[in-house]
Amino acid sequence: MAAMLAAVFEILTVGFPFCAFKLITGVSLSQDWLTAWGLVDTLLNTLNLGWLLIARRRLTDICLLSLLVRLMRRPAAEQVGRWQDLGAAGDMFLSFAIVAFMLGGGFLPGLPAWQLELWNLSVILNVLGAGSMRLRDSITGLRESRRE
Repeated sequence: MAAMLAAVFEILTVGFPFCAFKLITGVSLSQDWLTAWGLVDTLLNTLNLGWLLIARRRLTDICLLSLLVRLMRRPAAEQVGRWQDLGAAGDMFLSFAIVAFMLGGGFLPGLPAWQLELWNLSVILNVLGAGSMRLRDSITGLRESRRE
């Protein structure tokens, strides 16, 4: 149950905010490829959220890059998770690069009010999610080290 709740929390605080960053940037800068990427990631996150709530497990990869890396690499079963993680790490890097580009380029003030509110909410969720997940991992590590 804890793992399922952690996965739901991750989708709400990482997955959907990253989708918002891609979608808002793609729409505001007329970058159809980025908008499409955000839409695919939104679909994957929505499917996974629904499946987690119904079946208590993910249905598919967490993002398009994770899916593409897995499909292109076609790793052995014991390596699938590592390759999916590489795709997810690449997605995280690129999502943060999008945020940095929008901030550094001064594009945020030009967003319509509703997009700016969604952007800000996504940043807040993402920052709180990253901090709380890091804290959870640290506490879990301490508990595991006490058992040794």
